[in-house]
Amino acid sequence: MSTTAARHSASRHPSGEDDSTPIGLEDARALIEGLALADLPVGTVGLEVEGHAVVWDDPTARPSFEVLSAVASRCAQLPAGGRTSLEPGGQVEVSSAPHPDIGTALVAMAQDTAHLRAALAAEGLGWALLGSDPLRPPQRLNPAQRYAAMERFFSASGRTRDHGATMMCSTAALQVNLQPGHPDQWSDRVRRAQRLGPLLTAISGSSAYLAGQDTGWHSARQRAWTGLGELRAGPIDDRDPARAWVERALEAPVVLAPPRATGVPDDRPAPSLRAWITDPGDWPAATAADVRRQLTTLFPPVRLRGWLELRCLDSLPDRWWPAVAALTTSWMDVEEIHPVVDRAVAATADRWHEAASDGLGDPALGRAAATCLEAALSVVPEGVRPAVEELTDLAVAGRSPGTLIVDDLRRRGPAVVLEEMSRA
Repeated sequence: MSTTAARHSASRHPSGEDDSTPIGLEDARALIEGLALADLPVGTVGLEVEGHAVVWDDPTARPSFEVLSAVASRCAQLPAGGRTSLEPGGQVEVSSAPHPDIGTALVAMAQDTAHLRAALAAEGLGWALLGSDPLRPPQRLNPAQRYAAMERFFSASGRTRDHGATMMCSTAALQVNLQPGHPDQWSDRVRRAQRLGPLLTAISGSSAYLAGQDTGWHSARQRAWTGLGELRAGPIDDRDPARAWVERALEAPVVLAPPRATGVPDDRPAPSLRAWITDPGDWPAATAADVRRQLTTLFPPVRLRGWLELRCLDSLPDRWWPAVAALTTSWMDVEEIHPVVDRAVAATADRWHEAASDGLGDPALGRAAATCLEAALSVVPEGVRPAVEELTDLAVAGRSPGTLIVDDLRRRGPAVVLEEMSRA
């Protein structure tokens, strides 16, 4: 969201020195805290929609990264202000410009994604909006140095190897970016977003299948992110979220760092950012640029980027994702329904595992979903109300779009469903 990103785009850290000069611990703290939350009123909305590129002639094949890069370059600036980028496994993401409300954001995203689909179709490619690639095994296509470093980092640990490969190369998300409000609202806003997290995962989960197999999970995407560990991907302390973000960034092991001195073994565990800053040893001294990069390797369900980046939603087909984005925004930003929403999600705020494993089949999450959906029906944009009504009926039955998708995958197989979805 450029409205908030612009506030933090200067390339100098608090001491007034350039980003490339060494940074001390206190300056690092100040930099991270300053980047966490901005004093901006609630209202502006940004969206990010990810999908899997599919070769129509052979859905089992991976698309050429050169072709994807050419498409992304042609679609770098989209008609309604969005931008296209490529994720590690060749997933294609459209990030919107910031918009004054969710209705405007949805109209703009529809224009931008239609433009992208046409550009992909010209190359014989489709775009499947699902939380996971249900057919092809994880494989990194994007050669960017950043993604190569992340792959090495997660592969070095048996605990994160499979989860890291899955989340990088086989998952796709719907992200909703919202303003944090004024400083006296920050704690409540972060708390509400995080308490909504399990419900959002349960409603949006569409990633039961991976590499042609039914994982038995409602959201294997959320399972993969959680598998990266609490420090990197768990919720943050919402009592003082900006300070909590500082501690999270300083304590997490460093993923993106320059090479150690020649001749030093590379198999030692990566230090925390705090340890690197205070005692770099045979690493070059950490800089403000390194601190900024560290923030991009933290993946909590609500990430602080000046705004609130809600990251706990699976990507969904066009029939559903606009309604889910509108619901997320309404539950967060429409004050008149906060009492109902807050009471409903208080009982499900810690049900991350149940949300990822069972979705709305978990009775507590099903009840919370039905209550919150009914509360939002009158405040979401008129164009998504029929979909919200369908979601409500599904929730009452303990079902969701993801359960419909799983039924289809089991009946017709992932190759047929993936190819068909990519033509939508």
